[in-house]
Amino acid sequence: MLEGEAEAPSNIAIVKYWGKRGDPKLNLPLNDSFSISLDALKVKTRVTFDKSLMKDEVIINGKKLPEDKTVEYAGKVLNKLREISGTKIYAKVESYSNFPESAGLASSAAGIAALTLASAKALGLSLDTKELSIIARIGSGSACRSVFGGFVIWHAGTSDKGDDSFCESMFPYDHWEELVDIIPIFSEEKKQVSSRQGMKLTTTSSALLKCRLDFVNNTFTDVIESVKNRNPQRFFQLTIRHSNSMHAVMLDSFPPLIYLNSFSLDVIRAFGDGNIAGYTFDAGPNPHIFTLRKNLNVVKETLDKLGAKKIIISGISPGPRLDGF
Repeated sequence: MLEGEAEAPSNIAIVKYWGKRGDPKLNLPLNDSFSISLDALKVKTRVTFDKSLMKDEVIINGKKLPEDKTVEYAGKVLNKLREISGTKIYAKVESYSNFPESAGLASSAAGIAALTLASAKALGLSLDTKELSIIARIGSGSACRSVFGGFVIWHAGTSDKGDDSFCESMFPYDHWEELVDIIPIFSEEKKQVSSRQGMKLTTTSSALLKCRLDFVNNTFTDVIESVKNRNPQRFFQLTIRHSNSMHAVMLDSFPPLIYLNSFSLDVIRAFGDGNIAGYTFDAGPNPHIFTLRKNLNVVKETLDKLGAKKIIISGISPGPRLDGF
């Protein structure tokens, strides 16, 4: 048997991508993105390649996935790594996450990153982080960012093959130690339209999508500079604008995509000026709110008044670990 273990962090994009180009199986984004890896939410994975197995098996938090879900979750990554290593042995994947159940927080990025790292280790493959991020991207787009800690850039690339669509670290996790992510849980409902379906709808129907891509390209360097210079107000304001621009094209899609709810709008009203905090929403109603540690209690008090059921506080992750158990 060949065994490998890894732990990978979740990540949240500040400059987001919403829409893919080319072959949908390769998960190639329309634009570059910039993310922060989070130390509070992570996935630990053990992968065992065993000649006695007749098919791949995936167990997540003690629950075995049915065969179709196993292929959907792990098939692309495992098949790619088997191809590279020249083996045909099936694998047993055991993953454990500390993501709150029914919190609406996607764990797939951390899960697929951990799967990629643990599988490559088990097979004895000497792949660099660029190569690992490309393989993780094939499994789940945002997973490529969780191969790194700190502040991460995902280059969209231009190649149809995807060989230039990869991630790299921009700043280490301790570059901005005062920065903290507050994740309030307002809703536990499962979204009605998946991100994959939503992106496809937006790319085929939104007249505003080109405007958003222009905005992303024109302000990408500004976001990087705000982090480089540790400029909180500039960072908060750009974080808000990038979140708003993505949800604008969602709403402009037809039929409209509405991932936010009344609690989300309360957060937007409370922190929309970007003075002490900056919010960002993925395809869901629960925000990530960045602030400085000195303002942590003020932000938490506001979120409590708005009705948050649970509040998660996260620092910035140093990155994956090649053990985890």
